[in-house]
Amino acid sequence: METCIRRLSVRAAYLYMPTKYTGALFSANEITCNDLGRICMPNITACFPEQVPAIKAFFTEILSEPSVEHVVTKHVVYQGTYYHLFAFTAHTFFVLERNHTPLPQLVINAITPAVEDLFYVCRASLQHSQVVSEVERRKQAEQQLTFIAFHDQLTGLPNRTHLINELNQHIELCQHHELSGAIIYIDLDSFRDINDSLGHLVGDELLCQVAQRLQKICLEQEVLGRFSGNAFVILCPSQLNLPQYLELLLRKVHQCFSSNYLIDDRSIDVNASIGVTYFSASSCDAYTVYMQADLAMSKAKVSTGTSSVFYQQDMEKQTRRRYLLDTDMRKALTQQDFFMVAQPQVNQLGEIIGAELLIRWQHSQLGFISPDEFIGIAEKTGFIIPLGEWIFEQACLCITSLQTLPLKNPIKLAINVSAKQFYQVDFIERISVIINKHHIKVSDIELELTESAMLEDIDLAVAKITALKQIGFELSIDDFGTGYSSLSYLKHLPVDKIKIDRSFVSLIDKRDDSRAIVEATMLIARTFKLGLIAEGVETQAEVDTLIGIGCHAFQGYFFHKPMPIDDFFNLLAN
Repeated sequence: METCIRRLSVRAAYLYMPTKYTGALFSANEITCNDLGRICMPNITACFPEQVPAIKAFFTEILSEPSVEHVVTKHVVYQGTYYHLFAFTAHTFFVLERNHTPLPQLVINAITPAVEDLFYVCRASLQHSQVVSEVERRKQAEQQLTFIAFHDQLTGLPNRTHLINELNQHIELCQHHELSGAIIYIDLDSFRDINDSLGHLVGDELLCQVAQRLQKICLEQEVLGRFSGNAFVILCPSQLNLPQYLELLLRKVHQCFSSNYLIDDRSIDVNASIGVTYFSASSCDAYTVYMQADLAMSKAKVSTGTSSVFYQQDMEKQTRRRYLLDTDMRKALTQQDFFMVAQPQVNQLGEIIGAELLIRWQHSQLGFISPDEFIGIAEKTGFIIPLGEWIFEQACLCITSLQTLPLKNPIKLAINVSAKQFYQVDFIERISVIINKHHIKVSDIELELTESAMLEDIDLAVAKITALKQIGFELSIDDFGTGYSSLSYLKHLPVDKIKIDRSFVSLIDKRDDSRAIVEATMLIARTFKLGLIAEGVETQAEVDTLIGIGCHAFQGYFFHKPMPIDDFFNLLAN
């Protein structure tokens, strides 16, 4: 084409092709003159034939037609310059520019096939370029989607899916090479409180900083990932000295939480619970290994500060048992597997002055289940609320039965109220409905609240206790002395009685510090004009010591063990 242009004394040649496409390649849709890109030969940037009115009109006319199946040619003369226009397929143009005389029509006819070949070559080249660009774009998109699928968007670390796949591969390697490795499962403590109090942006930044600290202690062979919201995992490959290697790595993990994190000039103290488990050729799959690490981490949650626990086989049994009990508890209410017992409370003469009602569970297959076990599960799952209402209902039934006995003095029954039940918005309304249903006096029931429960929200506790007192309830603090701020908060709580925790009573005749705590508690009770009862009394020596320092109300095995309700009624009747 360059040879042709030189022979014909053409000043310049211009090729116009669309730069805007919609749909398939080169399927022009509403293409305008503004969508045409220009290639010049030679490269002349100062001349713009497309701005010549007659040429622009020709372009517009051709572009407005649905399609052009043949080459359309046209001569245009503008300011002494001759332009020869060629239009192809409704959206491509070729322009030749001459200074003196126009090209004869025979010459135009002769060069048209060459011009047409030029167009198809350029079109094929651009199509190829666009296909290459599209393939490259799709490859980049696929790579990005793959990265997103296997990495955490916040921290950039491998995500849960990536970690599971990676661990499955390591387990397979263990099977072929008789190797073993370990998983370190790191869960940030109280992370939800940080999100709720400081905001999710601070929480996200904290996660990023934790990830950065953990990345610094991990070597190339270790895989660090974010397993879930506030949980990280370090996958440790096989090492010849695995126990020593783990010990060193765990020490470094602990150091990541030994200093505070600084976010927006705010210093945040973060602890972590860490579970560790081994994997080897005998491991079933990645899910099982991670479950074991999670169980070990849950055990570590019991400790304070940053702590780590290694997985033991009995942890899985305990988890299965907890799940079974949680499921069966819900059936037990309807199947009447729960029942109440009463432990009498006596004065120094041994006369019964009241009783504490306690819940028991006789499982249909597992036998007797300790309250220490199932109450904790009920608290954790929220089942304690319907269970607490059932206990309250049973207490009302017991009081109704007591009213039929010829008692010399009235007997007050005490029941425990959980923190979750106590802090319900409609707690007072719920128990009022039960009381009205059974037509009993509110003063016949004593509500026992643990000290730690009342200290969760002291202002709300004071308001609720005040409202309960106005209705006529009596309230006592159970396990007194085991909380953290007994003296400073007791004056704000309008309670009627405090119960000395059995951990102090059991050593009162043996240890001076226990005796001193009980004496101080009695002084507090007298100062605030509160009733006092010692629980967990089991020996004559404890009774004598308590009486000697002025305590006159007791509850414990020395006097009476918890007994069936009917036995308690018979005891009162006799």
